[in-house]
Amino acid sequence: MNPRFLLPTALFPLILSGPALGAGGAGGDSTAPASHLQAALTIYAGGITLGKMDMDATVRGGDYHVVSNLETSGVVNAFWQAEIQATSSGKVAAKNFSPALYDSFDINRTGKKQEVSLTYDSGNPPRLYADPPYSTTGYEVKPEDQKATLDPLSAVMFIVSGAGAGATPCALTAPVFDGRRRYNIEMSKVKDLDIKMDNGLYAGHAALCQIKYHQLSGFKPRVLKANESFPTINAWVVSYPSQTKGSDYVVPLRVWADTPYGMVSVVANSLKIDGQAPKAN
Repeated sequence: MNPRFLLPTALFPLILSGPALGAGGAGGDSTAPASHLQAALTIYAGGITLGKMDMDATVRGGDYHVVSNLETSGVVNAFWQAEIQATSSGKVAAKNFSPALYDSFDINRTGKKQEVSLTYDSGNPPRLYADPPYSTTGYEVKPEDQKATLDPLSAVMFIVSGAGAGATPCALTAPVFDGRRRYNIEMSKVKDLDIKMDNGLYAGHAALCQIKYHQLSGFKPRVLKANESFPTINAWVVSYPSQTKGSDYVVPLRVWADTPYGMVSVVANSLKIDGQAPKAN
Protein backbone atom coordinates (compact mmCIF):
# COMPACT_ATOMS: atom_id res chain seq x y z
CA MET A 1 0.00 0.00 0.00
CA ASN A 2 1.27 3.46 -0.90
CA PRO A 3 1.41 5.58 2.29
CA ARG A 4 -0.17 8.45 0.35
CA PHE A 5 -3.34 6.32 0.25
CA LEU A 6 -3.75 7.44 3.85
CA LEU A 7 -3.81 11.14 2.97
CA PRO A 8 -7.57 11.61 3.29
CA THR A 9 -7.70 9.30 6.31
CA ALA A 10 -5.60 11.81 8.23
CA LEU A 11 -8.20 14.51 7.62
CA PHE A 12 -10.95 12.76 9.54
CA PRO A 13 -9.19 12.88 12.90
CA LEU A 14 -8.67 16.60 12.30
CA ILE A 15 -12.41 16.99 11.91
CA LEU A 16 -13.70 14.37 14.30
CA SER A 17 -11.22 13.89 17.12
CA GLY A 18 -8.16 16.10 17.07
CA PRO A 19 -4.45 15.43 16.62
CA ALA A 20 -3.46 14.24 19.93
CA LEU A 21 -5.95 12.46 27.32
CA GLY A 22 -8.06 14.65 28.63
CA ALA A 23 -9.92 15.41 31.74
CA GLY A 24 -11.25 18.86 32.28
CA GLY A 25 -14.91 19.64 32.45
CA ALA A 26 -17.26 22.50 31.95
CA GLY A 27 -18.43 24.37 34.99
CA GLY A 28 -21.77 26.08 35.28
CA ASP A 29 -25.10 24.90 36.67
CA SER A 30 -24.74 21.19 37.50
CA THR A 31 -28.50 20.98 38.25
CA ALA A 32 -29.59 22.00 34.74
CA PRO A 33 -31.01 19.24 32.48
CA ALA A 34 -28.32 17.57 30.40
CA SER A 35 -28.54 16.60 26.75
CA HIS A 36 -26.32 13.81 25.45
CA LEU A 37 -25.12 12.88 21.99
CA GLN A 38 -23.28 9.56 21.60
CA ALA A 39 -21.92 8.28 18.30
CA ALA A 40 -19.74 5.38 17.18
CA LEU A 41 -18.11 5.45 13.74
CA THR A 42 -15.98 3.17 11.56
CA ILE A 43 -13.28 4.28 9.10
CA TYR A 44 -13.09 2.42 5.77
CA ALA A 45 -10.87 2.48 2.71
CA GLY A 46 -12.00 0.50 -0.31
CA GLY A 47 -14.31 -1.51 1.95
CA ILE A 48 -11.48 -2.39 4.37
CA THR A 49 -11.83 -1.32 7.99
CA LEU A 50 -9.04 1.05 9.02
CA GLY A 51 -10.18 1.99 12.52
CA LYS A 52 -12.96 3.02 14.87
CA MET A 53 -13.94 6.30 16.48
CA ASP A 54 -16.45 7.31 19.14
CA MET A 55 -17.75 10.58 20.55
CA ASP A 56 -19.71 11.35 23.72
CA ALA A 57 -20.94 14.95 24.11
CA THR A 58 -22.92 16.58 26.89
CA VAL A 59 -24.66 19.97 26.81
CA ARG A 60 -25.90 21.19 30.19
CA GLY A 61 -27.34 24.69 30.24
CA GLY A 62 -24.74 26.82 28.47
CA ASP A 63 -21.85 24.37 29.01
CA TYR A 64 -20.54 21.59 26.80
CA HIS A 65 -18.16 18.71 27.48
CA VAL A 66 -17.11 16.25 24.79
CA VAL A 67 -14.87 13.17 24.77
CA SER A 68 -13.59 11.31 21.71
CA ASN A 69 -11.47 8.22 21.06
CA LEU A 70 -9.86 6.95 17.88
CA GLU A 71 -7.97 3.70 17.33
CA THR A 72 -6.62 2.49 14.00
CA SER A 73 -6.63 -1.20 13.07
CA GLY A 74 -5.74 -3.63 10.31
CA VAL A 75 -3.42 -2.89 7.43
CA VAL A 76 -3.29 0.84 8.16
CA ASN A 77 -1.23 0.10 11.28
CA ALA A 78 1.74 -0.71 9.08
CA PHE A 79 1.91 2.96 8.11
CA TRP A 80 -0.08 5.12 10.54
CA GLN A 81 -0.96 3.44 13.84
CA ALA A 82 -2.52 5.63 16.49
CA GLU A 83 -4.55 5.65 19.66
CA ILE A 84 -5.95 9.12 20.28
CA GLN A 85 -8.01 10.33 23.23
CA ALA A 86 -9.24 13.90 23.50
CA THR A 87 -11.61 15.99 25.61
CA SER A 88 -12.83 19.54 25.35
CA SER A 89 -15.14 21.76 27.38
CA GLY A 90 -16.50 25.28 27.15
CA LYS A 91 -19.55 27.46 26.65
CA VAL A 92 -22.18 27.17 23.93
CA ALA A 93 -25.05 29.47 23.03
CA ALA A 94 -27.11 30.23 19.94
CA LYS A 95 -24.67 32.86 18.63
CA ASN A 96 -21.61 32.24 20.78
CA PHE A 97 -19.19 29.32 21.15
CA SER A 98 -16.19 29.53 23.50
CA PRO A 99 -13.80 26.67 24.34
CA ALA A 100 -12.25 26.65 27.84
CA LEU A 101 -9.96 23.60 27.98
CA TYR A 102 -8.73 21.03 25.49
CA ASP A 103 -6.61 17.98 26.40
CA SER A 104 -5.38 15.28 24.06
CA PHE A 105 -3.14 12.24 24.27
CA ASP A 106 -1.69 10.35 21.31
CA ILE A 107 0.27 7.07 21.20
CA ASN A 108 1.76 6.27 17.77
CA ARG A 109 3.00 3.01 16.23
CA THR A 110 6.46 3.34 17.82
CA GLY A 111 5.00 3.83 21.30
CA LYS A 112 5.87 7.52 21.38
CA LYS A 113 3.43 9.55 23.46
CA GLN A 114 2.36 13.16 22.93
CA GLU A 115 0.16 15.16 25.27
CA VAL A 116 -1.23 18.53 24.19
CA SER A 117 -3.34 20.94 26.20
CA LEU A 118 -4.87 24.29 25.21
CA THR A 119 -6.29 26.60 27.88
CA TYR A 120 -8.44 29.53 26.75
CA ASP A 121 -8.73 33.04 28.16
CA SER A 122 -11.20 35.32 26.39
CA GLY A 123 -9.54 37.67 23.96
CA ASN A 124 -6.08 36.10 24.22
CA PRO A 125 -4.31 33.31 22.34
CA PRO A 126 -4.78 29.92 24.02
CA ARG A 127 -2.00 28.80 26.38
CA LEU A 128 -0.24 25.75 24.95
CA TYR A 129 1.21 22.89 27.02
CA ALA A 130 2.97 20.04 25.22
CA ASP A 131 4.74 17.00 26.72
CA PRO A 132 7.19 16.34 25.29
CA PRO A 133 7.65 19.92 24.03
CA TYR A 134 8.00 20.36 20.28
CA SER A 135 9.63 23.02 18.21
CA THR A 136 7.64 25.14 15.76
CA THR A 137 10.65 27.07 14.47
CA GLY A 138 10.03 27.97 10.86
CA TYR A 139 6.35 27.03 11.14
CA GLU A 140 5.12 29.51 13.72
CA VAL A 141 1.47 30.47 14.03
CA LYS A 142 1.37 34.15 14.97
CA PRO A 143 -0.31 34.92 18.33
CA GLU A 144 -2.89 37.14 16.64
CA ASP A 145 -3.83 34.25 14.36
CA GLN A 146 -4.45 31.98 17.36
CA LYS A 147 -7.12 34.30 18.80
CA ALA A 148 -10.83 33.50 18.38
CA THR A 149 -10.09 29.91 17.34
CA LEU A 150 -11.39 26.49 18.34
CA ASP A 151 -9.50 23.37 19.32
CA PRO A 152 -10.15 20.39 16.99
CA LEU A 153 -12.72 18.73 19.24
CA SER A 154 -14.55 21.98 19.96
CA ALA A 155 -14.72 22.44 16.19
CA VAL A 156 -16.59 19.13 16.03
CA MET A 157 -18.95 20.32 18.77
CA PHE A 158 -19.37 23.64 16.98
CA ILE A 159 -20.62 21.67 13.97
CA VAL A 160 -22.82 19.05 15.64
CA SER A 161 -24.35 21.40 18.21
CA GLY A 162 -25.81 23.50 15.41
CA ALA A 163 -24.37 26.66 16.96
CA GLY A 164 -22.39 27.54 13.86
CA ALA A 165 -24.87 26.90 11.09
CA GLY A 166 -28.08 28.50 12.31
CA ALA A 167 -31.06 27.49 10.17
CA THR A 168 -28.89 26.10 7.35
CA PRO A 169 -26.99 22.87 8.05
CA CYS A 170 -23.35 22.94 6.92
CA ALA A 171 -23.19 26.67 6.18
CA LEU A 172 -20.25 27.43 8.44
CA THR A 173 -16.52 27.89 8.84
CA ALA A 174 -14.76 26.53 11.95
CA PRO A 175 -11.45 28.35 12.68
CA VAL A 176 -9.09 25.81 14.27
CA PHE A 177 -5.74 26.01 16.09
CA ASP A 178 -4.50 22.63 17.31
CA GLY A 179 -1.22 23.71 18.92
CA ARG A 180 0.77 23.30 15.70
CA ARG A 181 -1.45 24.33 12.81
CA ARG A 182 -3.95 27.07 12.07
CA TYR A 183 -6.59 25.96 9.58
CA ASN A 184 -10.24 26.36 8.70
CA ILE A 185 -12.81 23.62 8.29
CA GLU A 186 -15.12 25.10 5.67
CA MET A 187 -18.54 23.52 5.13
CA SER A 188 -21.18 24.32 2.54
CA LYS A 189 -24.49 22.78 1.57
CA VAL A 190 -24.75 21.27 -1.91
CA LYS A 191 -28.36 20.08 -1.97
CA ASP A 192 -31.14 18.25 -0.14
CA LEU A 193 -31.63 14.56 -0.88
CA ASP A 194 -33.11 11.33 0.45
CA ILE A 195 -30.65 8.72 1.69
CA LYS A 196 -30.73 5.13 2.93
CA MET A 197 -27.72 3.88 4.88
CA ASP A 198 -26.58 0.33 4.18
CA ASN A 199 -26.27 -0.44 7.88
CA GLY A 200 -29.89 0.53 8.51
CA LEU A 201 -29.06 3.38 10.87
CA TYR A 202 -31.08 5.95 8.93
CA ALA A 203 -33.35 6.39 5.93
CA GLY A 204 -34.91 9.72 5.06
CA HIS A 205 -34.12 13.35 4.37
CA ALA A 206 -30.54 14.63 4.58
CA ALA A 207 -28.31 17.39 3.28
CA LEU A 208 -25.36 16.67 1.01
CA CYS A 209 -22.55 18.93 2.19
CA GLN A 210 -18.94 19.56 1.22
CA ILE A 211 -16.08 19.99 3.67
CA LYS A 212 -12.78 21.62 2.82
CA TYR A 213 -9.59 21.73 4.88
CA HIS A 214 -7.88 25.08 4.36
CA GLN A 215 -4.47 25.33 6.03
CA LEU A 216 -3.40 28.88 6.88
CA SER A 217 -0.13 28.48 8.81
CA GLY A 218 1.96 26.08 10.87
CA PHE A 219 3.13 22.53 10.22
CA LYS A 220 1.77 20.70 7.23
CA PRO A 221 0.33 17.23 7.98
CA ARG A 222 3.15 14.73 7.44
CA VAL A 223 1.12 12.59 5.02
CA LEU A 224 1.10 15.44 2.49
CA LYS A 225 3.82 15.77 -0.11
CA ALA A 226 4.84 18.98 -1.83
CA ASN A 227 2.09 20.50 -3.99
CA GLU A 228 -0.42 17.92 -2.72
CA SER A 229 -3.65 19.02 -1.08
CA PHE A 230 -6.52 17.38 0.73
CA PRO A 231 -9.38 16.34 -1.52
CA THR A 232 -12.87 17.75 -1.09
CA ILE A 233 -14.77 15.82 1.56
CA ASN A 234 -18.47 14.98 1.14
CA ALA A 235 -20.96 14.33 3.94
CA TRP A 236 -24.52 13.23 4.49
CA VAL A 237 -25.77 15.47 7.30
CA VAL A 238 -29.01 15.00 9.25
CA SER A 239 -30.61 17.28 11.84
CA TYR A 240 -31.96 15.57 14.97
CA PRO A 241 -34.09 17.40 17.57
CA SER A 242 -33.21 17.30 21.26
CA GLN A 243 -36.02 18.11 23.67
CA THR A 244 -33.52 18.62 26.48
CA LYS A 245 -31.15 20.90 24.60
CA GLY A 246 -34.03 22.75 22.97
CA SER A 247 -32.48 22.77 19.50
CA ASP A 248 -31.28 20.37 16.82
CA TYR A 249 -28.05 18.41 16.65
CA VAL A 250 -26.45 18.45 13.19
CA VAL A 251 -24.85 15.02 12.65
CA PRO A 252 -22.68 13.83 9.72
CA LEU A 253 -23.75 10.20 9.27
CA ARG A 254 -21.39 9.41 6.41
CA VAL A 255 -18.26 11.34 5.42
CA TRP A 256 -16.19 10.33 2.40
CA ALA A 257 -13.59 11.41 -0.12
CA ASP A 258 -12.82 10.07 -3.59
CA THR A 259 -9.04 9.93 -4.03
CA PRO A 260 -6.59 8.54 -6.60
CA TYR A 261 -6.03 5.71 -4.13
CA GLY A 262 -9.67 4.77 -3.61
CA MET A 263 -12.62 5.97 -1.55
CA VAL A 264 -12.03 6.64 2.13
CA SER A 265 -15.08 7.02 4.35
CA VAL A 266 -16.21 7.42 7.95
CA VAL A 267 -19.63 5.90 8.64
CA ALA A 268 -21.78 6.22 11.76
CA ASN A 269 -22.94 2.80 12.94
CA SER A 270 -24.50 3.83 16.26
CA LEU A 271 -26.16 7.06 17.35
CA LYS A 272 -28.07 8.08 20.49
CA ILE A 273 -29.68 11.42 21.30
CA ASP A 274 -30.54 11.82 25.00
CA GLY A 275 -30.19 8.05 25.47
CA GLN A 276 -32.46 7.08 22.59
CA ALA A 277 -31.65 5.90 19.09
CA PRO A 278 -33.30 8.39 16.69
CA LYS A 279 -36.02 6.88 14.56
CA ALA A 280 -35.52 6.69 10.82
CA ASN A 281 -37.85 8.87 8.77
